[in-house]
Amino acid sequence: GPILGWAIRSFYRWRGRDGAGQPGARPMRSAWMGLMTLALFTHPLIDIFTCYGTQLFAPFSRQRFALDAVGIIDVTYSGVLLLGLVIGCLLRKRQKLARAVAFGALALSWTYMGYATWLNERAEGDIALALAEAGQPADTVRSYPTLLQPYLRRFVARSDGEVWVGVHTPLGGGVTRWDRFQDADAHPLAKRLKETPRGRLFEWFAMDETTARVAHTDAGTTVEIDDLRYGLSADPRRGMWGIRGVFDTSGRLVGPVVRTRHTGGSQRELEKLWQGMWGEFSQTRPEGT
Repeated sequence: GPILGWAIRSFYRWRGRDGAGQPGARPMRSAWMGLMTLALFTHPLIDIFTCYGTQLFAPFSRQRFALDAVGIIDVTYSGVLLLGLVIGCLLRKRQKLARAVAFGALALSWTYMGYATWLNERAEGDIALALAEAGQPADTVRSYPTLLQPYLRRFVARSDGEVWVGVHTPLGGGVTRWDRFQDADAHPLAKRLKETPRGRLFEWFAMDETTARVAHTDAGTTVEIDDLRYGLSADPRRGMWGIRGVFDTSGRLVGPVVRTRHTGGSQRELEKLWQGMWGEFSQTRPEGT
């Protein structure tokens, strides 16, 4: 941070635009150093609010932290900051007002993050209640934001080898839909796939929120493991990406472990996200109530 700040200040001074020598001018070196340090320090704190999370204590620990408040792309959060930046540029000759706008944009953006965190916690409570009322109580419930907006949540619930994957929104009177299936994580070949270098890396990335599918053929067995945090509405149990391993009849891994990626048409998926946010799930597959 201090090094970047010193470099930026030196650049502006070289261009003759740092205000040095003008009446009332303040030293800019410490201001630039402080700004760059603060920017680099707060960036990982912002990452914690996403479902990707971040290694907050790297390089001392690889543990990842995530509050699952917002998606990796959130137009509201980014839009507030962008609007504050544009207004600040237009008001650059009125420094006090521009500074007030900047602080206002920062306060509003962090307030939105807090609101999204509360939405996620509320969603997990509502989902657990809906499952219990349907006679399908779960041991754990995790909720994850979907793209571009904070309301429609994808969730994963688990209990004794069973998995519920579905969607929930507090809008439209509050609606929850899900699909229920048996997890194949306990299968010996699924465990073996997870123990490979790529399997361990994928489990670390997915923060253990995965599910396995096992398909037997005459030639052997194919095992796929998907990241359940991100998925398509047409097939809730299939994630947007995962890994695949092929084993022969003796249980030996044949060939390398490969990455898989599943897409369902970006425009159609965005339409479903918009409809689902308002409680309209007729175009999605989940069959729960």
